[in-house]
Amino acid sequence: MTESRRPYGATQPEPIDDNEDRMGSMRELDFDQDEPTAQTGDDLTPETLIPEDGARDAREEGEDNPADYDLSIVDEDEIGGGNGLDEAELAKRDPLDGNR
Repeated sequence: MTESRRPYGATQPEPIDDNEDRMGSMRELDFDQDEPTAQTGDDLTPETLIPEDGARDAREEGEDNPADYDLSIVDEDEIGGGNGLDEAELAKRDPLDGNR
């Protein structure tokens, strides 16, 4: 509400959202905490794996169900872009500039 429309002496309302609402949960950086920095070559370490439970961070607690629990069973011809040619295949067959 602008100052001209707010009643005289009324308190300023709190903003609808703040940084945590826009960016998600925030943690302070802890530079004193020693974390391994060398590459181990193992991409299956718990530090690199993020469970598919809806968590947006490896240290954020997720829900009990996976984030992509809505699955559908399809036939082999429905996998991918569907029937017919995709854009790249159509462009090779009939380019927009007419040059083949």
